[in-house]
Amino acid sequence: MPQIPPRPTADKAMVLSVAKIIAAKLDGADAETIAQHYSRHMDGFDLCIKLSKYAGWVVTRDDMDILDELDYLVDQAERDAVREWVGKFDPQPMLPIGTRIKEGVITGLSDGYYPACYLVKVDGETNDNSRRIIKFEAAVPT
Repeated sequence: MPQIPPRPTADKAMVLSVAKIIAAKLDGADAETIAQHYSRHMDGFDLCIKLSKYAGWVVTRDDMDILDELDYLVDQAERDAVREWVGKFDPQPMLPIGTRIKEGVITGLSDGYYPACYLVKVDGETNDNSRRIIKFEAAVPT
């Protein structure tokens, strides 16, 4: 069986391509500077602070709202890359439903929004409908 390459994650190139979309919405903004000061799951407020402090930007409330889109767009680009990866390589679960893993018990497979992931009933969770999403490659049997 051929080796499947690792699941795609947001890399510098992906962040830069999304930063270009955001920079186009900001007057005179530089996408490379935005990408340089951005880190995953950073909101527009935190990004404004970093750009102001380390890049000398003078930012407005409108800039903050626009920069707030960046993290969502990076997440979306990563999800799109993962969907493409799944379509191309068709990764299959290595563990059957009912297997106990580090976080709890695998109860199913995630579909659509989080492909190539397990649904896991977390140990100690009192809500019977609650499930954690665990990537196939991150599930560690106990």
